[in-house]
Amino acid sequence: MSNIRSRLFPLFFCVGCSVAPLYEENPAAVDCGSVAVDVIAERDGQVLRRHLMDSFRDLRFSKRRYRLVIQLSSLEKSFAIASDGNAKRLRLHYTADVTLKDSQQKALFHKMISVSRSSNISSAQGEVVFSLYGRNSVVLLRELSDRVVENIRVFLSHEN
Repeated sequence: MSNIRSRLFPLFFCVGCSVAPLYEENPAAVDCGSVAVDVIAERDGQVLRRHLMDSFRDLRFSKRRYRLVIQLSSLEKSFAIASDGNAKRLRLHYTADVTLKDSQQKALFHKMISVSRSSNISSAQGEVVFSLYGRNSVVLLRELSDRVVENIRVFLSHEN
């Protein structure tokens, strides 16, 4: 039994070697073609970052390196209030404050880009239930990502 423990003990130390927290900066994951994307706060920010990294990975605008910094904010607002006081629709609005920097951290491009979508909601037994066409922030974040990439692409095509 002692012999087995002595063989397994070093293994337990090595198991944790490959584990890294999600919030930690991973240089290999940030490197995406010509444009590196900084970490974006919150869950929605990480979804947006993943979409941006996927889009920028295959695009090579120039031999120069750029860094994309985004501050993401969201707003949910209910409207179309029914006679019972419950909302019938919900508007979800994302705004991205986009800054593109060069290798010397000089801001080359700055723009506010936003997307929004409204959806039906219904109330069932006191709980708000999103309909089949309800809030789907992943689709909206993908649309925001596409708008950011298009703006950066147009800017860099004129810059280079």
